[in-house]
Amino acid sequence: WMKQDNLCQESCQFLQVEINPYRMVIILRLVVLGFFFHYRVMHPVHDAYAIWLTSVICELWFAFSWILDQFPKWLPIDRETYLDRLSLRYEKEGQPSGLCPVDIFVSTVDPLKEPPLVTANTVLSILAVDYPVDKVSCYVSDDGAAMLTFEALSETSEFARKWVPFCKKFSIEPRAPEMYFAQKIDYLKDKVQPSFVKDRRAMKREYEEFKVRINALVSKAQKVPEEGWTMQDGTPWPGNNVRDHPGMIQVFLGHSGGHDTDGNELPRLVYVSREKRPGFNHHKKAGAMNSLVRVSAVLTNAPFLLNLDCDHYINNSKALRESMCFMMDPTVGKKSLLCAVPPK
Repeated sequence: WMKQDNLCQESCQFLQVEINPYRMVIILRLVVLGFFFHYRVMHPVHDAYAIWLTSVICELWFAFSWILDQFPKWLPIDRETYLDRLSLRYEKEGQPSGLCPVDIFVSTVDPLKEPPLVTANTVLSILAVDYPVDKVSCYVSDDGAAMLTFEALSETSEFARKWVPFCKKFSIEPRAPEMYFAQKIDYLKDKVQPSFVKDRRAMKREYEEFKVRINALVSKAQKVPEEGWTMQDGTPWPGNNVRDHPGMIQVFLGHSGGHDTDGNELPRLVYVSREKRPGFNHHKKAGAMNSLVRVSAVLTNAPFLLNLDCDHYINNSKALRESMCFMMDPTVGKKSLLCAVPPK
């Protein structure tokens, strides 16, 4: 290897023909901005001088902030990742994977406003990522303490035993089933396994049955019993009082017992609903995130965290590896704090 071949990521400049048109737009806007402020300053409103002065100051501030925002856009940098180099460095044959563990947080509150099927697709896309299964853990925060969310996650964990091996066997993208089956593309392209059509048809049927079960749970949740919800063993659901209930933690899938239909381990899947008591400020989503950090610190304590909304599925199964190209890079890894990917 040459020295630069050790890097898992590299930065490169955009071509001049690609960036020059945008630079011309910036210059044009600066010229227009100059004429605008010249007019504003040369034509004060004497009848409402205080209001005029305040508006001019605000406009100057917005113009200044816009100019600052143009500096990185004037010389943008494109970064390219090298997954093969990452594997060569941290996944050597015959040795345990050296990739860092990742704890992934998914937060939801009201399952009637945030459909459980959407949350389920996000969780399934996480469980099917292309990353060592013992290095991935998914924590779902239910800040509404809803039995519907709990039951939907239980159904999701069972469906994941079939969905995850299907994704990995045929390398499908994306790995959220709702989005995958909704694609209007030639799904036979690049698929050489003769069993793909049969397995895909069977998996689509399984997913449709899964949707029926989830929708049945949603319909059931529309009518809350007067005495509150009860669990299968007959005991009251601890979250019947949303503002006053103990903390709840349930491990649905884990490295000691969570296996798919092929007998392979699945990533850890944990349901968390933090304790709430009257008179205490729970700090909404920030408090929910703090509780997930504490729970994950006890169970897995991964050095890296990924926070997702319940409707933001992972649309690239190699997204974690792409991020590790920055976080575990020998040159910039120790200087990197955050790796953000624009959602689609």
